[in-house]
Parts: sequence; C-alpha cells; structure tokens
Amino acid sequence: MKPLLTAFFLLLGYTTQLHAQPGCPDPQALNYNAVAGSNDGSCVYPVTSYSPTLKAKLNGDLKEVSGLTQAGGRWWAHNDSGDNEKFYRVNPENGNLPQLIELKNAKNRDWEDIAASGDTLYIGDFGNNSNNRQNLGVYLVPLAEIGNSGNETVQEFEWSFLPFSYTDQTNYSPQPEDSSVYDCEAMVVRNGQVHLFTKSRKNYNTVHYVVNPSNNAAEIVESFNSNGLITGASLSPDGKLIALVGYDLRPFIPTVFCWLLWDWPAGTDLFFAGNKRRIELGAALQVGQVESIGFNGNRTAYISNERTTFNGITIVDESIWSLDFNAWVPMSVGATQVGNAADTWTCSPNPFSDRLDFQWMEKPTGIRLLNAQGVEILRFDETPEHLDLGYLPAGVYYFVVGGSVRRVVKR
Repeated sequence: MKPLLTAFFLLLGYTTQLHAQPGCPDPQALNYNAVAGSNDGSCVYPVTSYSPTLKAKLNGDLKEVSGLTQAGGRWWAHNDSGDNEKFYRVNPENGNLPQLIELKNAKNRDWEDIAASGDTLYIGDFGNNSNNRQNLGVYLVPLAEIGNSGNETVQEFEWSFLPFSYTDQTNYSPQPEDSSVYDCEAMVVRNGQVHLFTKSRKNYNTVHYVVNPSNNAAEIVESFNSNGLITGASLSPDGKLIALVGYDLRPFIPTVFCWLLWDWPAGTDLFFAGNKRRIELGAALQVGQVESIGFNGNRTAYISNERTTFNGITIVDESIWSLDFNAWVPMSVGATQVGNAADTWTCSPNPFSDRLDFQWMEKPTGIRLLNAQGVEILRFDETPEHLDLGYLPAGVYYFVVGGSVRRVVKR
C-alpha cells in the first residue's frame, strides 16, 4: 500500500500545483487560462471601443474643467490654471453649478485633479508643463468646512496643504513641453495615501508615485506604457477598480481612451501588476479633450471635457458624459471569484457552431452578448434554455450575466 499512497500524494501535489499556477484568470482575455489560480498581470484584451453617453453641457464657468469627483453625496469640479482659487459643486445630470467655493489665500498655479477620501476633498496643484516647479502639492479641504450657500469661503486655517517633490527629479531647469516627464494630471486617494499618475509627453507612458507625508517625497511605485497622455484618475467606491483617462495627440485626429485597472496583487499598491484593459472612447473632435473622471457607482462613471475651440469657433462644448464598465469588470474581481462564478451557470458546447445550451442553478434576470470588441449585440430580459446563433460570424463572443462573464468561440 505504501507505494500506492506515495503515488497518490504525488499526483495530488501535482494537481494542486497545476490549479495554482499563475496566469490570466479573466475569461474575456485573449489568453484566458482556465486553471490560473493567481493573476500574473499577463491578460491581453481585444481592441475595445465604447461610445460615452452625453449627459449635459457644463455651465460656462467650467470651460477648462480639469477635475471631477463625488464626495459627501455631492459632485465637485474645478478648472485648471485658467481659473482662480475656487472650485464648484456641480450637477452632472444637467451641468448646473449650484455652489462656488473659494479657498482663502490658496493659489491655483495649475490645479489638475480632485479626489476624495472619507470626509475630505483633495485638490492636486501639480500641473508641471515645463518640469521646473518646486511648489507642487495637494490641498486638503474638509467637507465640514463647506457650508450650503451659493458662495462659500473656506478660510486659510480650515484647509491644509501637503507639499511634495519627486524623489527621482534632480534637474529643475525648464524643459520643452514635448520633453516633460514630471507633469501630473491624475490622482487617487487610497487608504489615506495620495497616488499620482504622471503625464509624459516625452515617452507617452505614466509613472505611479505615492506621496509619503512624513518627508513630503513622491516615491516611485511602478511605471506603465499607457500609450497616451494620462489626464485624470478615479478609484471606484468599492476600491477594486481604478480608471485612468487620457488622450493621444499623435494620430491626425487625436483620440480619447480609458485604462481600467483591477485585480492587482492583494495587499499591494502595484496597480499595473493586475489586469489592464484599454477602452477607446472615440475621437477628441467628438468627445473633446477629456481631463477628468469620477465614479458614480462601483462600475459606472462620469467623464468631463474642456471646451475645444479653433480660431475662436467652439468645436466641442465643455460637457459631462457617462460610462458603464460592467461589461468588462465584474462586481467581484479576482481569480478565485471568477472561477466560482462558473459554478452558477454554464453554456455548451464551447466552441459552438449553431446552438448553445444553458444550465442555470439560479436564473438571473437577464443576459447580454458582446462581440470581441466589447460591443453589445444581443440582450435578453429572460434567461434562455438555449440560443440558435448559427447566423453569427465566426469569432470570440462574451456572455455577461450579472457580474460574471463567459467567453465562447463561434466556429
């Protein structure tokens, strides 16, 4: 019996290692690994295009809107250096500005993003087009210091300022804009720490820094080839998804995009070590120069764009748009949770030619079918027992049921 037991435990150990191997656990990825027990950040996704929904034209006082966030059940926004030391409460559904707030004796050298954590707003004065600023920092504004009148002033003793400098910057001489690497327009606050994502016109990548308040140092965490200029960031309310928006000026017609980051290693700030999916949002001549993003739900968000003009003619109005990320990022993220989702429903055969059969442990309220670009092509309010899909072109498709996703291949 001993040799048999030894062989059994060796086989058990091999099987455990097989199912614990690192890889890509996302069924939507082109390189999905069904037995991946941990996410190694290797997921590769198809080109994904999405058209944001226009919600409202913004009040003209926010024609250079550069930051947008939700805090205390309200929305807040600000302009960049073209405005004074003030920000606004904004209604993203109609673009109205019911409140103006001034920071007494502050300075808007180049405000570029706004974030929130708990009962505090964080306003980033870190725009640095020429790489020569030595007065970078973040304003902290307690929500409790903002009253309810149409015009409010937060006194100097009521707000605070967190200065910082980049630990790897030693040269502060002015640089041409196309050589800048220490400009920054994107920030999130997570677990009480300020995280920055730079905008590099030289490399079209982004570097992730975290600000150490004990020594006012912005310390490098990681970098990522964003293939574009990052202009805004937001963290979902559940803390599981980060969205980075930006634009690419290199095409003849500039384009707008959003990077979704999720399922990074637990207990770390290595956001780029998890899943990274780029969503193309269209041409800047349609969506505008997008400068900010703010989550209004765990998988939904608003973006805002500055006014775009040419020879005094407005091409794109300052506006707010809505986005829905549910098709790409489930409410429960992580390799283990994705695997468990497969136990609640199945579809077969896969690959299929004509008919797909479904088995449901608990019937959800609906099901959606997306093509390889993430575009919805079918939606059913009732869950089917089978579908005849022989008319579809051969390729990869995704069924989305609640927060779970199933990748299928049509022959």
